[in-house]
Amino acid sequence: MNPWRKLLLDAVSPFDSGVRSLRINGQHPGDLDYRRPRRTAAVLVPILDRDEPELVLTRRAEHLPHHPGQVAFPGGAAEQDDVSAVQTALREANEEIGLPLDAALPIGFLDRMDTVSDYRVLPVVAMVRPSVDWLIDEREVAEVFTVPASIVFNRANYEPGIFERDGQKHRVWTLHWDGYEIWGVTAAMLMNLVNRLENVRDRKDPAVRRTA
Repeated sequence: MNPWRKLLLDAVSPFDSGVRSLRINGQHPGDLDYRRPRRTAAVLVPILDRDEPELVLTRRAEHLPHHPGQVAFPGGAAEQDDVSAVQTALREANEEIGLPLDAALPIGFLDRMDTVSDYRVLPVVAMVRPSVDWLIDEREVAEVFTVPASIVFNRANYEPGIFERDGQKHRVWTLHWDGYEIWGVTAAMLMNLVNRLENVRDRKDPAVRRTA
């Protein structure tokens, strides 16, 4: 087995562990005013299954009313006919970037993410066959691009910052790559995966200590 694949399998939360076991991260302050978002969604975290994996990301269309031009994973709100978050993520990826259902192998979850846009989002990680021809829905997506694992899984490449909205300050991360700015919820999900990968490595080598 590709060592990267083994590492990723060890890092994600397996489907049979359930969603309730996942932590809830997000951009809401952890105080008495906190409430659960009213809407649920899922995104696909597609990883090209190469010798060195590549993360697949999209840039949202500029004409969209919310987050135009921002980098995001394919995904969206759960629909009534979706039987699971995995189905939601795969359906949205198929609709937005033409990812064939048989080209993606879902392997597990990342932590849930509560967003300031009133969604609780569940990231579904999937290994993707590398020879996919992307079919972009231009109503939602401007382009698809990839980032090598050596870039996206390296904590040193992320810049910490503060984002302020409605008088509340939230910690955010930003990753710059090849002219793209990856930040906000997308970068938070990537950082969650970075933390998980580091935890796997630490378990294998307890002498190594890393801090966020």
